[in-house]
Amino acid sequence: MRKDKHQAPYAKAERKQAGFTLLEAAIALVVLMVIGLGIASLFTYSISANVRADDRELAMAIAQKRMEWIRTIPFTTQTRAVAFSFPDGGLQATATEGVTETLTNAGRSYVVNTVIQDLAFVPAGNHDAGAPTVKRIQMSVTPLGAATAFETVTVTTQRSTQVTGNY
Repeated sequence: MRKDKHQAPYAKAERKQAGFTLLEAAIALVVLMVIGLGIASLFTYSISANVRADDRELAMAIAQKRMEWIRTIPFTTQTRAVAFSFPDGGLQATATEGVTETLTNAGRSYVVNTVIQDLAFVPAGNHDAGAPTVKRIQMSVTPLGAATAFETVTVTTQRSTQVTGNY
């Protein structure tokens, strides 16, 4: 009988150390699956965000290149009447909608919109009256098929002539 008394507590301890039930294992798998799907959706979101960032980076490069080209055109009495066209035009004001072109860079297509607005003019009574002295140049580059307006890159600058006088 002594053996039975000493064995009884061990037998009870062995019964308490039972493994997971099938239901507990299934619940654990469902929880892990939900967490895994959440992480997978973050990966797909980050991939699309990286693609949009690449598009914006290339759009910025296009806008900067075009703007630097425009800044090389001297804004004088001879060039302010020449119509804008890339790469050999001038700085004549374009319509409010601007000049729209489509180009390809790094295998991706972009829409480039250039708007040149006259902001200040030679005052009446001067020999060049009404001619522009200050222009605002706005370059907007949008990846073709952009889903939101946040994907558009816009660069703006102002140019002024070297006309002497009080304007």
